[in-house]
Amino acid sequence: MEKPFIQLFKTPRSQYIFDVNSNKILPVSEDVFTFLYRCMNGEADVRSSNLAEIQNLIQEGYLGTESAVKEIQHPYTQRLEYFLGRKIRKITLQLTQSCNLRCKYCIYSENSSIHQRTHSSKRMDWETVKKGIDFLWEHSIDSPKVNIGFYGGEPLLEYPLIKQAVAYAKELFDGKKLTFAITTNGTLLTDEIIDFFVQENIFLVISLDGPKEIHDKSRVFATGEGSFDTVIKNVERIKERAPGYAKQIGYSMVMDPSNDYDCINEITVSSSDMNEHTFLASIVDRDYDEEEAIYSEEYSWKYQYQRFLGLLSLFNRYPEDKVSAILRRSINRLLHDVRRNQSAAPLRMIDAPSGPCVPGQMRLFINAEGNLFPCERVSESSGVMCIGSLETGFDFKKISNLLNIGEITEDSCKRCWSFRHCSLCAKKADDGSGELSARFKLTHCRAVQSDTYFKLRQLILLDEISLYYADQIRI
Repeated sequence: MEKPFIQLFKTPRSQYIFDVNSNKILPVSEDVFTFLYRCMNGEADVRSSNLAEIQNLIQEGYLGTESAVKEIQHPYTQRLEYFLGRKIRKITLQLTQSCNLRCKYCIYSENSSIHQRTHSSKRMDWETVKKGIDFLWEHSIDSPKVNIGFYGGEPLLEYPLIKQAVAYAKELFDGKKLTFAITTNGTLLTDEIIDFFVQENIFLVISLDGPKEIHDKSRVFATGEGSFDTVIKNVERIKERAPGYAKQIGYSMVMDPSNDYDCINEITVSSSDMNEHTFLASIVDRDYDEEEAIYSEEYSWKYQYQRFLGLLSLFNRYPEDKVSAILRRSINRLLHDVRRNQSAAPLRMIDAPSGPCVPGQMRLFINAEGNLFPCERVSESSGVMCIGSLETGFDFKKISNLLNIGEITEDSCKRCWSFRHCSLCAKKADDGSGELSARFKLTHCRAVQSDTYFKLRQLILLDEISLYYADQIRI
């Protein structure tokens, strides 16, 4: 018996189907839900039902038993030369592969990742910096604004190079909106550097993993000494010298889920000032080693409770300013998903899972040697992830392969109910073998489907509350 290409959802108030081909969530009666549940378990045939509601759904084009997708190809495949030739938005320059810290989870540490490079003394010389900035100029003609990011290792080890790069870029991009950003461990900030960042309005992101007892467990100097006190002292220095600029600082937080979430969150709870900042929070990256992130019970349930409070704030049942800063972006992303889902396109005959971005267009990463990568999150040691160099330009064949990563798992992707909500990019197919791995990519699919199920349930919840309590919510 053929199963309908749907996913079922049930809430205390109602029942729903997610029709994959149309990409729509539809409310259904209890009888229809029960019948479709039997169909999904192979106990009934959707075409044999005499329920009028089922027949109406079929007549309206829902409840198809096959995917509408016949061929996997990203819609931007034929326009890669345009996007990468004229619409690059950002480059990130790896000024150095050296760092004054030895963070225990760092993918560049000597013992962490078997598929990544380690810390080294390699640095980007001025000629390469200049070529990188020129490359952005030549490939961003149709981008109304561009950004240059400074990255490491620890980029402030090359502060004179940063000053030189900013001066050159400002002169070259005169007349175009140009911004700068830097991600730093925060230990090398001086009065001179702070004044320069304020003068040039450089967006500053400082790595801070929580309060002292959490931060110092992993973010340590080469001597093994924790870096928290140094970072906080420098943050206080920024507040004293430039209070307005200090309010714009972002914090990059790498969360180890084996810790208690409330302990991590303490850094925002203990300071109303800190809770006002943007936190770019992520879980420890295990993609390029052979370990799995371990989630403690204390992390899991306390994280979900804080997220629940964030959702309550959307319904004016909890003060918005008390929502954990770590979760604020997650809640805002949910609102973005609500709006995007209302206009999401149905599946097309020629289509691709929604995970990949155009490699290199949004955040082209240029390493110390002048090689090009889609972004700073992929492995610099991976041949399949290197998409060219400043000397030779882009390798469009490799870029097309990364963009069309769904092709290596075509049959599975066509049948996947999470097709339009997939978040997998080519990084998830890079097992270090030198080739894109279908087997490795498929190991991530269950997590994506689980995440999609969770996300769609939240969208349904927000729709129900919007329907029944429209006058009491802020969305």
